[in-house]
Amino acid sequence: MRSFQVIFISINILLSCHSPDNKGVKKDTSDILRLEMKLSAFGVESDEVPNIDAYIDFKKDSSHCNKSYYNPKYADTVYCLTKPEIQHLLNLLEGVDLRTLKRQYTDSSSDLPTSTTIIYLATDTIAVVDYGLIGDRPLPDLYKIVYKK
Repeated sequence: MRSFQVIFISINILLSCHSPDNKGVKKDTSDILRLEMKLSAFGVESDEVPNIDAYIDFKKDSSHCNKSYYNPKYADTVYCLTKPEIQHLLNLLEGVDLRTLKRQYTDSSSDLPTSTTIIYLATDTIAVVDYGLIGDRPLPDLYKIVYKK
Protein backbone atom coordinates (compact mmCIF):
# COMPACT_ATOMS: atom_id res chain seq x y z
CA MET A 1 0.00 0.00 0.00
CA ARG A 2 2.82 2.42 0.88
CA SER A 3 4.58 1.89 -2.47
CA PHE A 4 1.31 2.61 -4.30
CA GLN A 5 1.03 5.97 -2.48
CA VAL A 6 4.63 6.88 -3.35
CA ILE A 7 4.04 6.05 -7.02
CA PHE A 8 0.76 7.97 -7.07
CA ILE A 9 2.33 11.08 -5.49
CA SER A 10 5.32 10.88 -7.84
CA ILE A 11 3.09 10.70 -10.92
CA ASN A 12 1.04 13.70 -9.72
CA ILE A 13 4.19 15.75 -9.17
CA LEU A 14 5.52 14.89 -12.62
CA LEU A 15 2.21 15.72 -14.30
CA SER A 16 1.92 19.06 -12.50
CA CYS A 17 5.45 20.03 -13.56
CA HIS A 18 4.71 19.29 -17.22
CA SER A 19 1.19 20.67 -17.47
CA PRO A 20 0.24 22.16 -20.85
CA ASP A 21 -0.53 25.59 -19.37
CA ASN A 22 2.94 25.84 -17.75
CA LYS A 23 1.59 27.67 -14.71
CA GLY A 24 4.43 28.77 -12.49
CA VAL A 25 7.03 27.92 -15.10
CA LYS A 26 9.00 30.89 -16.43
CA LYS A 27 9.01 31.10 -20.21
CA ASP A 28 12.51 30.73 -21.65
CA THR A 29 13.00 33.81 -23.81
CA SER A 30 16.74 33.55 -24.15
CA ASP A 31 16.26 32.83 -27.85
CA ILE A 32 15.58 36.53 -28.70
CA LEU A 33 18.97 37.64 -29.96
CA ARG A 34 18.60 40.86 -31.96
CA LEU A 35 16.14 43.38 -33.29
CA GLU A 36 16.49 45.46 -36.43
CA MET A 37 14.07 48.21 -37.33
CA LYS A 38 13.97 50.19 -40.54
CA LEU A 39 11.52 53.02 -40.02
CA SER A 40 11.07 54.67 -43.41
CA ALA A 41 9.45 58.02 -44.08
CA PHE A 42 9.55 57.48 -47.85
CA GLY A 43 6.38 58.91 -49.36
CA VAL A 44 5.44 60.91 -46.27
CA GLU A 45 4.68 64.52 -47.18
CA SER A 46 6.55 66.01 -44.23
CA ASP A 47 10.25 66.84 -44.37
CA GLU A 48 10.42 66.63 -40.56
CA VAL A 49 9.71 62.87 -40.45
CA PRO A 50 12.97 60.93 -40.13
CA ASN A 51 14.16 57.61 -41.46
CA ILE A 52 15.63 55.50 -38.68
CA ASP A 53 17.72 52.35 -38.96
CA ALA A 54 18.01 50.76 -35.51
CA TYR A 55 20.11 47.76 -34.55
CA ILE A 56 19.65 46.29 -31.05
CA ASP A 57 21.72 43.36 -29.82
CA PHE A 58 20.14 41.91 -26.68
CA LYS A 59 23.01 39.51 -25.98
CA LYS A 60 25.58 42.34 -26.03
CA ASP A 61 23.16 44.82 -24.42
CA SER A 62 23.96 47.36 -27.14
CA SER A 63 22.25 49.45 -29.79
CA HIS A 64 23.02 51.73 -32.71
CA CYS A 65 20.45 54.02 -34.36
CA ASN A 66 20.96 56.12 -37.50
CA LYS A 67 18.48 58.94 -38.06
CA SER A 68 18.34 60.69 -41.44
CA TYR A 69 15.99 63.00 -43.33
CA TYR A 70 15.20 63.54 -46.99
CA ASN A 71 15.44 67.27 -46.40
CA PRO A 72 19.15 68.29 -46.24
CA LYS A 73 18.20 71.12 -43.87
CA TYR A 74 18.11 68.48 -41.10
CA ALA A 75 21.39 66.88 -40.10
CA ASP A 76 21.79 63.13 -39.83
CA THR A 77 22.38 61.88 -36.30
CA VAL A 78 23.49 58.69 -34.60
CA TYR A 79 22.33 57.67 -31.15
CA CYS A 80 22.18 54.69 -28.82
CA LEU A 81 19.32 53.52 -26.67
CA THR A 82 19.85 53.40 -22.93
CA LYS A 83 20.21 50.05 -21.18
CA PRO A 84 16.73 50.43 -19.59
CA GLU A 85 15.26 51.13 -23.06
CA ILE A 86 16.97 48.03 -24.47
CA GLN A 87 15.61 45.97 -21.57
CA HIS A 88 12.14 47.45 -22.13
CA LEU A 89 12.27 46.45 -25.82
CA LEU A 90 13.22 42.91 -24.81
CA ASN A 91 10.42 42.79 -22.23
CA LEU A 92 7.91 43.90 -24.88
CA LEU A 93 9.05 41.17 -27.25
CA GLU A 94 9.00 38.57 -24.49
CA GLY A 95 5.44 39.56 -23.61
CA VAL A 96 3.90 38.28 -26.86
CA ASP A 97 3.96 35.10 -28.90
CA LEU A 98 6.17 36.35 -31.73
CA ARG A 99 5.43 33.40 -33.96
CA THR A 100 1.75 34.43 -34.19
CA LEU A 101 2.51 38.07 -35.05
CA LYS A 102 1.16 39.06 -38.47
CA ARG A 103 3.92 39.46 -41.06
CA GLN A 104 2.32 42.31 -42.99
CA TYR A 105 0.10 45.26 -42.09
CA THR A 106 -1.30 47.65 -44.70
CA ASP A 107 -3.43 50.76 -44.73
CA SER A 108 -5.35 51.86 -47.82
CA SER A 109 -4.21 55.48 -47.41
CA SER A 110 -1.22 56.79 -49.30
CA ASP A 111 1.88 58.65 -48.13
CA LEU A 112 2.29 56.78 -44.85
CA PRO A 113 5.51 55.69 -43.15
CA THR A 114 6.58 52.06 -43.34
CA SER A 115 8.42 49.99 -40.79
CA THR A 116 10.28 46.78 -41.40
CA THR A 117 10.99 45.02 -38.12
CA ILE A 118 13.21 41.95 -38.07
CA ILE A 119 13.43 39.87 -34.93
CA TYR A 120 16.30 37.40 -34.82
CA LEU A 121 15.67 34.33 -32.68
CA ALA A 122 18.10 31.50 -32.03
CA THR A 123 16.13 29.22 -34.36
CA ASP A 124 14.12 31.57 -36.55
CA THR A 125 13.89 35.06 -38.05
CA ILE A 126 10.62 36.97 -38.00
CA ALA A 127 10.16 39.90 -40.41
CA VAL A 128 7.17 42.22 -40.16
CA VAL A 129 6.36 44.96 -42.70
CA ASP A 130 4.01 47.60 -41.31
CA TYR A 131 2.73 50.19 -43.80
CA GLY A 132 1.09 53.00 -41.84
CA LEU A 133 2.53 51.90 -38.48
CA ILE A 134 -0.76 50.20 -37.57
CA GLY A 135 0.67 46.87 -36.38
CA ASP A 136 -0.45 44.92 -33.35
CA ARG A 137 1.22 44.88 -29.96
CA PRO A 138 4.20 45.17 -29.33
CA LEU A 139 4.98 47.09 -32.55
CA PRO A 140 3.56 50.53 -31.54
CA ASP A 141 5.54 50.45 -28.29
CA LEU A 142 8.73 49.46 -30.13
CA TYR A 143 8.26 52.42 -32.48
CA LYS A 144 7.81 54.86 -29.59
CA ILE A 145 11.06 53.79 -27.99
CA VAL A 146 13.13 53.92 -31.18
CA TYR A 147 11.57 57.20 -32.45
CA LYS A 148 12.35 58.89 -29.13
CA LYS A 149 15.12 61.19 -30.35
